[in-house]
Amino acid sequence: MSTEVQGRADTGPDPTGEDTTAHEAVAGEAVADEAAAGGTVADEAAADEADADEAAGGGSVAGEVTADEKAAGASSGEVTGAPQRPRGAAWLAGALLAALLFCAASGWLYWSAHTDDDLAYSRARDQALAAGRTHLTTLNSIDVKHIGAGLREWRDATTGPLRDQLRREADKSADTLEERGTSARARVTDAALTGLDDTAGTAKLIATVRITTTTRGGSPAADRKRMAAGLERTDDGWKLTSLAPVPVGEER
Repeated sequence: MSTEVQGRADTGPDPTGEDTTAHEAVAGEAVADEAAAGGTVADEAAADEADADEAAGGGSVAGEVTADEKAAGASSGEVTGAPQRPRGAAWLAGALLAALLFCAASGWLYWSAHTDDDLAYSRARDQALAAGRTHLTTLNSIDVKHIGAGLREWRDATTGPLRDQLRREADKSADTLEERGTSARARVTDAALTGLDDTAGTAKLIATVRITTTTRGGSPAADRKRMAAGLERTDDGWKLTSLAPVPVGEER
């Protein structure tokens, strides 16, 4: 009884033998499944990394360039350390500069025009005064030996109504001067303009004239007279248009 049992125990089929083989087959399949599963996970991880790279770089040369530009911009910002000036501020500065330049130019033009007007007025005043002094001297001087030439000088110093009067009375004046035989020499001692219209070309003058007269065979005699004269600007300069004596002490 014991031998049979032992024999059976030695030679009989192992009740677990089939199960071991099955287990080994199952285990092999499990290892294969795990290997397959492991490959799938790795592939998915690789795919995820590729997607991340494509998202970061755009998956193209343009993406790489963009990344490089961003990196360069960040590097530049770190180096300078200062933000760029807004375009609006630059336009505002330019507008203010243009306004200042315009104001300066306008002020200069106004000052220049005003100065030019003052200079023109001053020149007209000086010219009228100088011409008035000269013409007053001419109209109060005569050489009895050269009456005709003296009368022509009188007309050359005048214009308008006064010139017309002298022309009409030329013969009468020559006879009177010849009859008296008196020569006269005048000198303006003081003169001033009492009015000037540079635009109209007219002026008024008041002057003091010292006249020295000499008769035939007589001694010289001096006299002082005050005279008021009107002047007008012509193509030949300022000329006298009127002449009248002013009593001494009379306000004009």
